[in-house]
Amino acid sequence: MDIEAVMDAANRTATLRVGGPCATEHAFALAAGWSELLAALDAAQRPTAPPADFAVLLDVSATASVGLAFFEVTAAAALALTRRNLSLRRGGALPECVALAACLTGFSGVPGLAGVFGDARQLLPAR
Repeated sequence: MDIEAVMDAANRTATLRVGGPCATEHAFALAAGWSELLAALDAAQRPTAPPADFAVLLDVSATASVGLAFFEVTAAAALALTRRNLSLRRGGALPECVALAACLTGFSGVPGLAGVFGDARQLLPAR
């Protein structure tokens, strides 16, 4: 699994990029990536520019597969963002494997993740 936390204070964006497979054995690395991004958001807090004006994005466009742990860790990160008055959105395309997994696990309808996986059913090919 490849993971990268990118903070762009000038454009007020914070992006977590996840690539390759993201299975149970990658849960710790994924949680560490989210922790890094959340810490960077917390450090960006200033009285004149609260973090609530940051766009927080999850880019899974290079993700090859995901397991249940991916959704569990991402849901926990979305809750942490909600406590900071931020919401999580998708950056980049949603691969079919991630869209299908979101639908099958029920995470396409979880509050806080709707901006990431909410349209997953629409992105799946007709069967």
